[in-house]
Amino acid sequence: MTPDWYPQKLGQRISWHANLSEQATATGTNYGLSVAEVAQIVEDALAVRTIIVALQQAEAFVQAMTQYKKLVLEGKPGTVLPPPPTPPAAVVLGGGAMAAIMARTRLYVARIKGSAGYSKEIGELYGIVAPERAEPRAPEMTARALTGSKVRLRVIKRGFRVAAIDSRRGGGVWEQIGIAQIAEFIDERPPLAEGQPEIREYRAQGMRRNRRVGDLSAGVEVVTAP
Repeated sequence: MTPDWYPQKLGQRISWHANLSEQATATGTNYGLSVAEVAQIVEDALAVRTIIVALQQAEAFVQAMTQYKKLVLEGKPGTVLPPPPTPPAAVVLGGGAMAAIMARTRLYVARIKGSAGYSKEIGELYGIVAPERAEPRAPEMTARALTGSKVRLRVIKRGFRVAAIDSRRGGGVWEQIGIAQIAEFIDERPPLAEGQPEIREYRAQGMRRNRRVGDLSAGVEVVTAP
């Protein structure tokens, strides 16, 4: 999923809309917005704050009422009757408040981004540039020798769903020996020399859409047990 510039968490929307309101008031008409649209952005920021704060107060009231109910209905004999919680005030929005704030905001942002003077710097100032998706870190591995020349690898894929497993032994070249889909991978190759221990090296690299991407893990080394 492509990262979105619009905050998904309600607690983040208050400050985000407040910043959009401030920036649009200062320069919004330079980037395709009308005076009326700037005024609506200001009104929307106030509505967002009012609604989210009211929701938080309502949730706190429900929690307080639940505790009040336990004390009054299910408390032990001798429990002092506490005062009931105070209900939150009624929600009152400004005269210019309108529904569909998120959808309307996306239309305004599309207009800003389509204006002649728009740049990435302006987008960052307005908070309308999606964060760049960070690549997962390189996988990590540990190796443990098992009997029969087998080796158990523990693979921490670090955000990748699968990881390619490479190995080399006897001073040879690296070769991919499999793909780790879970946290454990067993190397069951027979030894180069029957009945003899050997040094095996391993490394891993994340995969996306059947292609290896990102950095290689640090190498690990283990001596097999025949």
